[in-house]
Amino acid sequence: MAKKAILPVSAAIPEAAPVISVEVDNTRKNKLKSINDSNMVFSTLAVRSKAVLSINDKANDVNMNFRIRNNEVIWVSVTALAGLEVARALITPDSVRIINRMDNVYIKKPFSYIYEFTNEQITFKTLQSILIGNTISDFITDSTDLNMESDEVKLKSILGGLTYNLRLNRDSKVVYVNLNDELAKQELNANYADFILVNQQQVPHSVIMDSKVKAKKFLLELKFLKVEADGPLELPFRVPDRFLIKN
Repeated sequence: MAKKAILPVSAAIPEAAPVISVEVDNTRKNKLKSINDSNMVFSTLAVRSKAVLSINDKANDVNMNFRIRNNEVIWVSVTALAGLEVARALITPDSVRIINRMDNVYIKKPFSYIYEFTNEQITFKTLQSILIGNTISDFITDSTDLNMESDEVKLKSILGGLTYNLRLNRDSKVVYVNLNDELAKQELNANYADFILVNQQQVPHSVIMDSKVKAKKFLLELKFLKVEADGPLELPFRVPDRFLIKN
């Protein structure tokens, strides 16, 4: 009768493959999904707010109304505290149109006009996300650094020379954004606080944005007074015949 070969222990019982890295990958993947899932989802959005608008340290207290058709158009009306509208804007992925009632001027420019106030990698979707406090999906990739702390999550991505730093609270809502291009001397910061529920979704009640582009500085402090989602939306935009047109 043939003897059964006795294998060394190491050969007979193969060592189990380590699973720590898989667990880490799954935790990271699930957290990034949770962050994306926490973004506000809407078809239309109407926001009424009080604001402080400052350009190159010249500040004005105003009322601002925003109306957004998701990924299509942002309509803005700026009214002085006396109740007179001083400006109206219509921003699309392709263009920026502004009615300046103070100077009787109508400005029609390509979307790149906003690069006078912010980085050239900012797209319409990026602008919309920053305005309402959503994450910028183009910057959240497999190479994004993720640091989870007790009450806060930090993300960092670099895309085409632009660094995207992001902080989120325990509910995965954005509380701070920093977009920085050191080479071009351009930086955009946004802070979000005082979250409220709109259609069972958390929306910031306070938004502070400041942008630096070389020697130019732009600051916008918003206090949302009323937010309505997914309702009917009108975007009136008529240019008076007497206005000077600047293309």
